[in-house]
Amino acid sequence: SKQRCQYKFLMEDKPSNMTIERAKALDEIEFEWEVKSIRDGEGWQRRYQELKEFRERTGHCRVPRRYNENKALGLWVQTQRREYKLQMEDKPSQMTIERAKA
Repeated sequence: SKQRCQYKFLMEDKPSNMTIERAKALDEIEFEWEVKSIRDGEGWQRRYQELKEFRERTGHCRVPRRYNENKALGLWVQTQRREYKLQMEDKPSQMTIERAKA
């Protein structure tokens, strides 16, 4: 993301639109600076837990794409549906069998 790129420039003392104050503000909301943690399953597990909590509260898993209470969850659910559809069509997908069964 642009934020990650600008943060990297800031840390390398290169010209950057990122300021220390902005970086601290993003840290306060637990912004993911390393994409690897999102891709390695940690981020997936976190969103999966959020989805389970959503289901406990609402009785369903139909999270709106623009879910104001947790926008990241809404986008994540949309992505899971898209990846599942690709897998079902035998197209390249990030969806694993384990995730689809969860």
